[in-house]
Amino acid sequence: MIAPQRIRPLLALFLPLFLALGGAGGCTQVLVASETNTIEEKPGERTFARRVADESIEIKAEVNMHAADERFDDAHLVVVSYNGFVLIAGQVPQEELKGRATEVVRALREVRRIYNELEVAAPSSAMTRTSDTWITTKVKSWLIGKPDTPGMRTKVVTENGVVYLMGMVTDEEADRIAAMAADISGVQRVVRLFELID
Repeated sequence: MIAPQRIRPLLALFLPLFLALGGAGGCTQVLVASETNTIEEKPGERTFARRVADESIEIKAEVNMHAADERFDDAHLVVVSYNGFVLIAGQVPQEELKGRATEVVRALREVRRIYNELEVAAPSSAMTRTSDTWITTKVKSWLIGKPDTPGMRTKVVTENGVVYLMGMVTDEEADRIAAMAADISGVQRVVRLFELID
């Protein structure tokens, strides 16, 4: 039997450890599971953290553009980020604002590449935007409906009849998706902004 005067120091030493392990029971199960089975990373899949970072980039880019220059208030801006590849599309009133938009986005963390597709023109009409939404819906529906096509790994953005394709795909998948998108009624042009994977 352990003497009472020795129990107190042992409790002080092991109680915090015991409580920590008890509170981390779920973590222990994950660690045990990960020792017996490997956790596979799927090529082309964005992590949850990457998705959150992409959403953050989109929000910050638009807010910061409007804060940087009030002339952006008269523009139609579309900012989309996929795995740190950022598309800036829409219409701005002056050429100078195209460069300013790139500067604002470049200052954001987690941005890996910028595609500035802004046009110097009046903002697109409500009818044009409705048509763009319909085109995007048709392209996405086709992608999701085909089991051999990475519909969930492809982002489709349509602006003024131009379809921008983003995502992480193989070279062969990129060719197939772009060819299909070009065949959709109303599409003026297809721009491939993919990140190619093996």
